[in-house]
Amino acid sequence: MTRLYVPVAVAVVLILSMTAWESVYSDRWNGSSISDEQFHQKFASLPKKVGPWVGVDKPVPEETLKTAGAVSHISRLYKNEETGEEVDLWLIVGHARDISRHTPDVCYPSQGFAMDGTQLQQRIKAEGTGKEGEFHTARFRKEAALGAGGPLVRVFWAWNPNTGDQKDWVAPDATRLAFGNNTALYKMYFTAPMKERDESVTDNVAYKFAQAMLPKVNETLFAAPGATPLDAPAEGAEGAADAPAAEAPATEPAAAPAA
Repeated sequence: MTRLYVPVAVAVVLILSMTAWESVYSDRWNGSSISDEQFHQKFASLPKKVGPWVGVDKPVPEETLKTAGAVSHISRLYKNEETGEEVDLWLIVGHARDISRHTPDVCYPSQGFAMDGTQLQQRIKAEGTGKEGEFHTARFRKEAALGAGGPLVRVFWAWNPNTGDQKDWVAPDATRLAFGNNTALYKMYFTAPMKERDESVTDNVAYKFAQAMLPKVNETLFAAPGATPLDAPAEGAEGAADAPAAEAPATEPAAAPAA
């Protein structure tokens, strides 16, 4: 009789384990919808002016937002008024089942970009805070007619799980395992053109802009309840109406896609 019970007990344990594991991805025990109201105010208050950088929001097609799973979003082109350099910012929040899977290596090819080289990880230190964020980064080349090589852009991307005291930007390899059924996952891209193919990661303008922008993003998203961001709210704008490339092709080769 004992021999009969052992396999039955093992089967029960396996079924329970598989059910619990599957629930992480199916949201069986967790609400799958979140309201954009709780994020709208934060997104709308992200500064459009950061030092010499001035941002302009870009309109984003509803279909792009739906595909990206964005509940709230910012798609903004920042231009350095002193140097003329430009960087695209793409910041969204939504359910992990959508936010974790749309990454540049998956989305950019559909917009005519091909990864050029190897995907790397790069830590970026937020100016004046000592805090660092971990980002994936890669080069992408705009494919041109007749096989000619087009413009190169560099993209940095990372997530924040928006749970507890987690205020760090992270770049795990297995995002589904890392974020599971997170209902309010942040994702952020910094994208800028490259001066040349051999340009180092830290020489790219997107890296330098990220150092200045990260403190502002962190202040805006992670301020304690009731706290006021250090910077005045961005003019007008309702959570920055816009989306970068990968899901909405940029009008200029320099402005990479975003998903």
